[in-house]
Amino acid sequence: MKFKRGLLYLGISLSFMLVASAIWLAYQEKPLYTHVFKTETGYGYSIIDHGKIIIKQDFIPAIASQLSFCSKEDAKNTGDLVLSKITKRMSPAITHEELQKIGIKFNCQN
Repeated sequence: MKFKRGLLYLGISLSFMLVASAIWLAYQEKPLYTHVFKTETGYGYSIIDHGKIIIKQDFIPAIASQLSFCSKEDAKNTGDLVLSKITKRMSPAITHEELQKIGIKFNCQN
């Protein structure tokens, strides 16, 4: 009888720990990620580190004009390239050539 009660308490304890762990993991912030946002003229991206914005880019980097990204995908791809550089401990600076290589559009009319 005591053995069954002990198993019951053990099962309840393990179930509680499993549920608590699942809730904790669900609410844990991603350490580093790209967030795309809408601007007045298109899209931009931010790089977020543990809930804090470390880079906010409203315009396409590495070009002379202040143009927003034409699509969410362009902003996401550029942000992901910057994120990749950061995780490799490289400079997050982007060149015009890198933007062309990943297919970023500079003219939203086309």
